[in-house]
Parts: sequence; C-alpha cells; structure tokens
Amino acid sequence: MLNIKIILLFLLFLFTSCSEKSNYIFDTENSTFNNSFNFKGGDETLDIITWNIENYPKNNSTNYYVKEIIDSLNVDFIALQEIESSNDFSNLSASLGDNWYNYRSDPNSSWGELAFLVNTNEIYIMVEPYTILNSYEYEFGFRPPLVVECLYNNQLIIFINIHYKCCSGSESRRLAASNLLYNYVNTNHQNDKVIILGDFNDVLTDIDNNVFSPFLSDPNRYYFADYEIAISTNEHWSFPNWPSHIDHILITNELINNVADINTILIDASLDGSFSTYENYISDHRPVGIKLFFNP
Repeated sequence: MLNIKIILLFLLFLFTSCSEKSNYIFDTENSTFNNSFNFKGGDETLDIITWNIENYPKNNSTNYYVKEIIDSLNVDFIALQEIESSNDFSNLSASLGDNWYNYRSDPNSSWGELAFLVNTNEIYIMVEPYTILNSYEYEFGFRPPLVVECLYNNQLIIFINIHYKCCSGSESRRLAASNLLYNYVNTNHQNDKVIILGDFNDVLTDIDNNVFSPFLSDPNRYYFADYEIAISTNEHWSFPNWPSHIDHILITNELINNVADINTILIDASLDGSFSTYENYISDHRPVGIKLFFNP
C-alpha cells in the first residue's frame, strides 16, 4: 500500500510539473528572457514605467508573469491602470519584496483603478497618494488623476497617473481632461518637476482636433518624452491591436535635460507566441519606460 501511495504522489508531482511548464510563456530555452527586454533599469538612473495591465488580473497566472517581468526590468517606479483586484495587487507587491510600496485608488472597488508600485530602496514617498480634480470625474472617465509626491536623489518629483476616457466619440472629454490637467499643473506646480503618465487613449499625431493641444501648444513648458515613438513605425507602439501609440509620458521642462532613454517595452518579443500570448495572459497594452539621470 505504501508503494502505491508513493507512486501516486510521484505521478501527481510529475503531472503538476508538466502542467506548470506547459503554461510557462517565457521562451527560456531559446533566449534568456530577463536579458532580452529592450528596456532595463540601472543603478544610476530613475527608471519609470507606465503600464495598463488590462482587467488585472485577466488570468490566474497573471501575477506570476508580472512579477517575473518587474523583477527583470529592475525599475523604481510603476504607474498602473485597470487594476481591478486589491487582493491580487497586494499579493503582487508582497511577492516583489518588503521594499515595494503599493497604492490603489479605491481598495474596496472592483473597478479598473489607477495604482502605483514604488521601490522604496531609492525613492522616498513624501505624502500618501491622493486624487485631484475630483469634481471632474466625467471628463476623466470616472478615474480622477492619482498623484504621489516623491523624493529621489534629493529631487522632488510629482507623479500624476491618468487614464483618459477611451474610444471614438470621447475626444471632447479627453481634450477637457488635458485642459484641466494643464491648468492644474500650471497653478499648483509651476516650478516643480512633474511627470504625467498613463493610458491617454489617444495619439499624439492628430493634425486636427488634437486632444493634447494644451500641452503641445506650450513646448517651452511641456514635452511628450515618447513623441519620437509616436511618429515612428508601429513596431514600437504601445497598443498593437489598433495599432496605435496611446500610452504616453509627459514631462515638464524641469526634466527635459534628465531624459536618458525612453522605450515602449517589447515584452511580447520574449514570449512563446509573441503578442497573442502576452495579450492572453497579461494585457493588450505594452508598458512604456523612461530613464532619468540626475547628477549626484
């Protein structure tokens, strides 16, 4: 009887191991995925990404893969959109280590909320995150911008995480949101280092009725750091399904000289099955990352 139990336990272990391996989406046999990403943080830069993780978590394995990706990217700060589960989000943060701080706009909601993950090894959070422009929820698709004030290398940086209203027919709401943000930053952070990042749900390149006109019309003050990506070929666009580039990182003039690199992170290029696999397990958006260098 003992031998039969041992055999059954062995078969169960073998079956479980095979199942896990068959669900492992990183192409580790043909490439070392954690060295193949086209963006990776370093010790001398502030490394930031914005990432819409669609309907998070969209799969039982999503947290496992997102942890693997974040560990491999070695970044300091992540602005997230569409975070639906507080429990899964807290579990993700815990799996990254005690140094990771997590905050979700409404911990009791199942709505796709804005959220932050911050590696506090290098970043000091000055005040608990807070939302702004709460009287204008309609213009922001019922997702008021989420703000956190951080200290990095003795530099105060204001992060504003946004998720504009999607889809055709909502251009007027996105334009209104841009106007509101433009006025807010000009009024409250005139001389501060500000980063507005997230899923803007629109392209930067519209010739007519550009929803980003308040910022684009003030180039001495505002700069879309990913503009070169937007005007390049679609290989590096953040939303391949359209295809379009709709996830942006907007910085104020105080940070323009600190930009060391910016890329849409092609995680899907390191996966078995490429983008279709990435979309099934993780998201329909690619993250966009920026590296900022500050003199010691």
